[in-house]
Amino acid sequence: MADLIRNYDSFAVVAHIHPDGDAIGSTLALGNALKNMGKHVVMMNEDGVPASLAFLPGVEDIISTPDEPVDAEVAISVDNGALKRLGERSLRALAGAKVWANIDHHQTNERFGDVQCVLPDECATGAVLYYFFKYLGIPFTPVMRDALYVAVSTDTGSFQYQMTTAAVMELAADLIRMGVNVQDINRQLYQEKPWVKMQLFREVLNGMQLTPDGRICTFCLTNEAKARIGCRPEDTEGLIDLLRSVQGVWLAAYLEESEDDPRIRISLRSKVPEISVAELASRFGGGGHAMAAGVRIRGPVEEVRFVVLEAMQAEVERVLQQQIS
Repeated sequence: MADLIRNYDSFAVVAHIHPDGDAIGSTLALGNALKNMGKHVVMMNEDGVPASLAFLPGVEDIISTPDEPVDAEVAISVDNGALKRLGERSLRALAGAKVWANIDHHQTNERFGDVQCVLPDECATGAVLYYFFKYLGIPFTPVMRDALYVAVSTDTGSFQYQMTTAAVMELAADLIRMGVNVQDINRQLYQEKPWVKMQLFREVLNGMQLTPDGRICTFCLTNEAKARIGCRPEDTEGLIDLLRSVQGVWLAAYLEESEDDPRIRISLRSKVPEISVAELASRFGGGGHAMAAGVRIRGPVEEVRFVVLEAMQAEVERVLQQQIS
C-alpha cells in the first residue's frame, strides 16, 4: 500500500453509501494525508456527508459523487467490504482507474482490489489508517487527527463496544495528545440531535417489538413514516442503538423501506458473543462484524422481518440449548 501511494500521483478516495463516522473520517483523513504528500486527490461519496458530521474541519472537500468520470489513476475504497456498496454512480465515475486499493476492517470484506490492507482485528478503518500513517512516517495534521478520532469513537460506540481494547484507548490518547478537543467533538457527535431525529426516536419507541422471551427487539421504518416525519436517509443512522439498548435483549434488527429500492435495508446488532450477526447477515448476502452487521433483502417489509426474525430466533435457541447441555 505504501509503494502504491509513492508510485502514483492522482487518487480518488471513496467510502460506502450511507456513510457513518468511520467512513467519512477515514475518507477525510486519508485524503488529507495524500494532499499533504503532494498528490492530486478527489474525496467523494455517493450520498455526500451527513449533516451530523458537517462540523469536521475539512469535510467540505468531500464531494457528492459526480455523474461524469473522475480523473484518478488510483481508486481507494475505505471502510467498505464490497465494491457494490460504493454505489453504482461511484463505480461508473471510477471506471477509468488503473488500480484499485482496499483499506478496511470488516471481517466479511470480499478482498477486492489490486492492493488490499484489510485488518479485521482493528476496531475501525480509522485505526488501520492511524497505524498506516505511523508506518509512512507522515505528520498528523489537525484535520487528520480529528477525523481519525471521530472514526474510532463512532465505530466503537463511543468506546463502549467489544473491540475497545487497551490499544484502542492508547490510540485515542495519542490523538488527544496531538490536540483533539474531546469535549467539543463528543458534544457534536452525541449531544446535538436535530428535531427530526427526536421524532424518529419517538417513532421507534412507539413501534418497536419485543419477542415474548425479551431477547429479540425489532422495528420497521416504513416509507409512510419517513414521509410523515420528513427525514433524510442520514437521519435514520443509529436508530438501531435504541433497540439494542433494551435490557435483556440479545439481538436487535432495524428494517427500513426505501422509495427507490425494492429491497429492505436491515441493520443487525448482537450483545452476546455466542451469536455473530455477521454470520447471520452473510446467509442473506450481507456482512459486517460479529456484533454489528447489515444486509438488504427484497420483499415487503413485514415478510422480510418475519424471515430475519426466524433466523434470529433459531440462533437464540441454539445458544440456549448449548447453555443447557
